[in-house]
Amino acid sequence: MFKRSIQKTPETVAVLDIGSSKVVCLIGREEPGMGVRLIGTGFGVSAGVKNGAVIDLEAAEAGIRSAVEKAERSAGVTVQGVNVNVALRSLRSQHMRVQTEFASGGVADRDLKRVLNSGLSELSEPDYAILHAIPVTWSVDGETGIDDPRGMFGKTLGVDMHFVLGGVGPLRNLAHCIERCHLQIRSVTASPYASAMSVLTEDERDLGVTVVDMGAGVTSVAVFRDKVLMHVDAIGMGGQSVTNDIARGMSTPPEAAERIKTIYGTALHGANDDYTMVPCPPVGAQDTLQHHPKSLTVQIIRSRIEETFELISDRLHHSGMDEISGRQIVLTGGGAQLNGVRELAELKFNKRVRIGQPHGIFNLNDTLLSSDFAVATGLLKQAFEPNGEAIYGPPDLSGRRFRERRYSGHALGRSFQWLRENF
Repeated sequence: MFKRSIQKTPETVAVLDIGSSKVVCLIGREEPGMGVRLIGTGFGVSAGVKNGAVIDLEAAEAGIRSAVEKAERSAGVTVQGVNVNVALRSLRSQHMRVQTEFASGGVADRDLKRVLNSGLSELSEPDYAILHAIPVTWSVDGETGIDDPRGMFGKTLGVDMHFVLGGVGPLRNLAHCIERCHLQIRSVTASPYASAMSVLTEDERDLGVTVVDMGAGVTSVAVFRDKVLMHVDAIGMGGQSVTNDIARGMSTPPEAAERIKTIYGTALHGANDDYTMVPCPPVGAQDTLQHHPKSLTVQIIRSRIEETFELISDRLHHSGMDEISGRQIVLTGGGAQLNGVRELAELKFNKRVRIGQPHGIFNLNDTLLSSDFAVATGLLKQAFEPNGEAIYGPPDLSGRRFRERRYSGHALGRSFQWLRENF
């Protein structure tokens, strides 16, 4: 279903951020000596996506087509392939240590490739596809903490690998939807990873930092340490959850609830909240306009945001990542723009918190400089940077590509494998 890209880093790249509330298409071009310049933008309404997964092919296709067509007209180019984000509730991490013996002499590229392929083939997750396969650290004869073992001498070579996985079913639906738009998927990136590439500094990634991407349908997390992505997680809760809570709690239509959240929304209590009245359009046609105190709106919003942060904190604790994630949290996504979210995050996590702002791309306007576009700008920025991963291109949804890398069980198969690796 996915097709392999012919070029790893074409001169002009189109990226597609498919969220639960909007679709963003950015087109950028790498200029020698300058960096990445944005040359085209397009936006569409995401009506067929819920919690990051496609639930209506026609509606999702319409949003993608609209965003891509606008970006094409803006840039004056035709888009044939796109780099896409993945923001699914099924996003998760898995770590694996792989070790193998190698012939006497210095470690060569073929030795690294053999160890990485061994890890890829050993991972057995039939319901998940590998989105990222990242070598965290290498070891030679038990000596760990090696960034690049090439040229070193020893008998055993090992690597600690971090796999980012996503559910095969939702990924197939995403692929099918994009194919219906006559587009080729060049690569996919987990949304929190893309956001991190857009907003983090090198020092933050080195010392330890947690990125919390607060999307409309999914809130996802990426943990960095020593400049390496160490952990990814996601929960099916986001800005739309807050909107739905307001609609139910104040008996108003979802459209009105979204407007109330935008105008009156805050996670911080104010002195006059009990006396400030919020107009709430009725659900029924015969009902009259109702008014509720702003304190009710604040209570609803704060409860949902607190629940979200508590779930994230618990998951980080159970994964053991809270100990290596540093003392810094960076919030991205549309939910991060809600008043009081940063202060509430500092209270819940007991860490320093800032709102992430995209950087590193020329020609970004004021709209694209907000945290709401961290995923899209991160996809564009990452397309022109080497990532050091063990895989590239679209994920293998069949599971056959990496299984075929395992040694065949008979002697002839092992002989052919040895010849391929050494000549």
